[in-house]
Amino acid sequence: MDLAQDIIEGRTQVTAEEIQELTEGIRDLNNEKPNVVTTPSEKVFYVGDIHGDLGAVKTVVEVFRRYKNHSLVFLGDYADRGPYQVETVNFILALGLMAPERVTILRGNHESERVAIKYGFYMDVKRKHSDAVFRNYMRAFESLPVAGFSKNGVFSCHGGIPEGVTSLVNLQTPNRHFVNFEDNVILQLVWNDPAENDFAFRNNIRGANIRTYGKKAFAKFSKDLSVNLMFRSHQVFPEGIKTFFDGKLVSVFSTEYNGRVKPKIVRLGKEMQYEPIPL
Repeated sequence: MDLAQDIIEGRTQVTAEEIQELTEGIRDLNNEKPNVVTTPSEKVFYVGDIHGDLGAVKTVVEVFRRYKNHSLVFLGDYADRGPYQVETVNFILALGLMAPERVTILRGNHESERVAIKYGFYMDVKRKHSDAVFRNYMRAFESLPVAGFSKNGVFSCHGGIPEGVTSLVNLQTPNRHFVNFEDNVILQLVWNDPAENDFAFRNNIRGANIRTYGKKAFAKFSKDLSVNLMFRSHQVFPEGIKTFFDGKLVSVFSTEYNGRVKPKIVRLGKEMQYEPIPL
């Protein structure tokens, strides 16, 4: 795809018609995929929040190119807040179209209409293009899968464990194809947060129907779905990475976030061994 290749090689000026082509390509690629897609069991880079940081995602690709037998899993939150929101989203979508067999793009809580309007992406799109272009992005976002699961039990999503889930079927059944999160399972996959405390679920200050999940919830989820390791993002930690539940849950953040974070990605190697890689 010439357009995707041009964007990956550095072209940032993209027309409304080209964005339509890009977003339709992503929809065609993802619309028929399940909510939870199959991800590789090893040799994977997990990428946390990007938030309009074009330099960060280009650095990710530089690392990716050095590991030609590896895959990428983006954990969500591509726009809002950062200086190059439209350009960053275009770059990530182009990457997904260029190498669909090696790149998985998951949906985060910021890939929704309500959040994009509140936190900056809508205004960036409107300033550079139009409402119609924003709608094209939203239709692409609603097509994105919300989680990944490998054959050896590595689960990935943006936020975390939804309340009341006891099987993979519970994650695959809801309809994710809305510009906002209409189903609580989908909502909580992209919004929930972990806590080390010994409880199951508690209310979360982020909003109604959003939960904080503790050790009991993580242990039960891991047992019910045969999860051995989990990667997520969603929260800002100064070191760019934080582990929970005896290292079985890894939270990663991949942008400097106005100097507040030492950004990382995480490489998953063989036998569930993982290592943080600074950006």
